[in-house]
Amino acid sequence: MTASSSPLPDGWIVREPTSDDADALARLMNAVTVAEIGIPYVTVEDVRDGLSSPAHQGRLPETVVLDVDGAVVGYTQVTVAHDDEVHLLVFTDPGVWGQGLSAWLIARDEARIAERWPTGVAVRLSCFGGNDAAVRLFEALGYERVRVFWMMEISLEDEPPVPVVDNGIRIRTFDRERDEHGVHAALAEAFEDHWGSVFSSFDVWVHENIEGEGSRYDPTLWFIAVDGDEVVGAATCLPASAQDEDAAVVGLIGVRRAWRHRGIALALLHTAFREFRRRGIRRAQLGVDSANPTGATRLYERAGMHPIRSWEIWEKRVP
Repeated sequence: MTASSSPLPDGWIVREPTSDDADALARLMNAVTVAEIGIPYVTVEDVRDGLSSPAHQGRLPETVVLDVDGAVVGYTQVTVAHDDEVHLLVFTDPGVWGQGLSAWLIARDEARIAERWPTGVAVRLSCFGGNDAAVRLFEALGYERVRVFWMMEISLEDEPPVPVVDNGIRIRTFDRERDEHGVHAALAEAFEDHWGSVFSSFDVWVHENIEGEGSRYDPTLWFIAVDGDEVVGAATCLPASAQDEDAAVVGLIGVRRAWRHRGIALALLHTAFREFRRRGIRRAQLGVDSANPTGATRLYERAGMHPIRSWEIWEKRVP
């Protein structure tokens, strides 16, 4: 299928989204994830944060598809991760699945990507594990599965262990005025070793994690490890998420290279788990690359976590 062989019925419209679309886009995205895995995944506030993010400066324009009644039935995001790597997210209303809209949207964005990067770029798509229809579509379009990520969970019915920290290391809560640049720098360094990861610039990170209306920012749930006055690791946590209002989330966790293998990450986890439980939260979750080269999955399993679902990354070179 090419972008010119549009399956769109007469009267359907393709345009860029605006902030006024946030409610409709959230409904569409949640309809898709409920159909795929049985749970919603975003809030309207999350979507508004995304539409207003400084990260848009590195994106191709997003696409919204409206049917004849003005309902949003399709949505794509194109995010530039590296100069040679682009992530494409595609959502189509379950009511129109099987009619070619997803394939057309992907082909349309592939054409736009090829126009912007004529020397070639790796395009990545994603789907939840077990979505056989998406797998068939990706394979038909020439994509190959390259990575699997897990959402992991732990029950906090039992008291988590007391954190044990290496000599000279202290763990305390986050003070934005004092710590925000140090925490951003520490996490950016930690994520340099993660596959496919380009850590957000400072302004994007602040927008997404602190100032955004959907961020659920709570500085008393941000735990940082310091060596003297230097931030060497951090765990930025949330009391709940759109996916599960009854489970806390370890959003980002990382330790700078020179301070690894000293038990800091495990101590950060135990600190977070104990605070979650003290607040009456009985489950905690985090996402991780199942093949993480730093050994993160083994660490989380040692902490008592186990996978509850997965999502897959698929890739091909365009053009």
